[in-house]
Amino acid sequence: MSDFVDEITRSRRLATLRVTLENEGAVNESVLRRALHVLGFRGRLQTDEGLFEDAEMMRKAGLVNVLFYEGRVRTLEITDRGRAYLKRHIDPIPGIDYPEV
Repeated sequence: MSDFVDEITRSRRLATLRVTLENEGAVNESVLRRALHVLGFRGRLQTDEGLFEDAEMMRKAGLVNVLFYEGRVRTLEITDRGRAYLKRHIDPIPGIDYPEV
């Protein structure tokens, strides 16, 4: 079961990065949650804890910046490194799926 959860987590992180890029480079929590739901990430695959861990992992990897609107609403903003990752211009990063060509 752990392998399945890890696979879904890696896939959700890539989807999050793509949604951020496609939403003009930034996305807040509610828009992200809705987009992930439409993409099939539901229930236990979209918990507050999971989305927080995803944001932190991607921030530490330099793929996104995490901003807070009025100190409460988390917003992800894609970085140049995040854009390069989606174009496969940098090497794979553990914990997030590598985009297909």
